[in-house]
Amino acid sequence: MTDMNEEYDIGQSATLADFLSCVNHYRMYTPGLYVCVSVPVQLNKTTRLTPGFVAQVNSGKFKQCDPGDYQYFSGPPNFVFDVFKDNQRQEYEKRKALFERSRVIEYVVWFASDKMPIWNRLHKGAYLEISEDVEGLIKSSALPGMWFPIDALAERDWRTIMAKISWGITRRGHRDFMKTI
Repeated sequence: MTDMNEEYDIGQSATLADFLSCVNHYRMYTPGLYVCVSVPVQLNKTTRLTPGFVAQVNSGKFKQCDPGDYQYFSGPPNFVFDVFKDNQRQEYEKRKALFERSRVIEYVVWFASDKMPIWNRLHKGAYLEISEDVEGLIKSSALPGMWFPIDALAERDWRTIMAKISWGITRRGHRDFMKTI
């Protein structure tokens, strides 16, 4: 399978940068992760894709892929984020199926005209679309302690999101996760 081979427009690029900044904030407190932008991912012998960015545990029991010679990741990353134009919904469905079969734990997608990302989480081998919990948060299972307040996402209030991620990394789930890396 080939990639979309389209350049990002300004809105897509800004969305990618904003969401990446949040995940990178998490990474700064989580030694043992790779967070890489536009890096190729070789899912199997015939399928190589280049998502917007990936977050990958690089050691321990949650490691899923290998950076090999640092040209591309081989195997499924733990977390993948893509941003699409509105007319690319078929491409999203194709990628979602590939990432699901390859066992990417979370695949998050943002469409240009949407106010919220689509958050897919692997559960018993299939993706479930995740929504907020009773606290109004999406709590990542691929990256424990990375918490996104839904209202702040809708408003693109990145400061509030960063604050909630800062809070999430002080919780037990993140500490337990760090012990595995």
